[in-house]
Amino acid sequence: MSIKRILVPLPGSASHTGEIELALSAAKALGAHVQALFISQPPAVTRGGVSVGELGRTATVASVNRLAEERERTAGDAREVFAQACAKVGIPMQANDEPGSPLAASWREEAEGSYVEIAVQRAAAFDLVVAASATVMESLMAIAEQSLLQTRRPVVLAPARLQSDLTDSVMIAWDESPECWHAVSAAIPFMHLAKSVWVISVDRDASNRKASQAEVLAYLRCHGIGATAQVVAPEESLSVGDTLLAAGAEYEAGLLVMGAYSHSRLREMFLGGATRHILKNASARPVLLAH
Repeated sequence: MSIKRILVPLPGSASHTGEIELALSAAKALGAHVQALFISQPPAVTRGGVSVGELGRTATVASVNRLAEERERTAGDAREVFAQACAKVGIPMQANDEPGSPLAASWREEAEGSYVEIAVQRAAAFDLVVAASATVMESLMAIAEQSLLQTRRPVVLAPARLQSDLTDSVMIAWDESPECWHAVSAAIPFMHLAKSVWVISVDRDASNRKASQAEVLAYLRCHGIGATAQVVAPEESLSVGDTLLAAGAEYEAGLLVMGAYSHSRLREMFLGGATRHILKNASARPVLLAH
């Protein structure tokens, strides 16, 4: 698949350095259009211990106007941060998001509403969503998870700060599941640009992965991508998720690629799993997930 439209949701209450930086880096590398989605969420202002929402009809016009001004100021400040980041990397801002636009960026605001619901609904119209793990922000983790499960769009989890080039090295966390195949397919545009590609499986017996690793290496060669396969034995003290994150550091991966929820989501929530672990803990490098 090609990646030509990238969505980067921006919660109004958080610093967006990592997400913006990663989205613009991906757009620059792939010649894609990136759209920032900002949804205003008014603060829980209280008066005498009663929230504005609870005040209902008794809320004064002055308090409503003050909240509207604060939302407008927050949105304006966020737009300026995004515009400056675009200018820094030479990506032009345009007034709208026209289909087929060349490398460019646009800004979209939603007045208010359920942030996760609106962001996920919008994600269906894009090739890639840039979000983050819980170590950056819980709501971005929720957007990542729901985008994966509801829209089946690939999601890239952004670190708090991008520390390496996105295409320096790509590491595929290979487990031969259909979800992992989807992730490999989604990451093809990045792997074409990468200096090296590694296919890493976690298993105590390397022979268990030999046939499936040969299959994915053949698939990548058909796409003009050379890769090297390795099998990593898990350490007793580390989960599969921690083992993958440690391998990403060892291979200096600019991008980690893996399938999401190859087991049922309910099983992963109750028994634990690599997807949930990555969604909660990925903070050092970008992770591309697909379901």
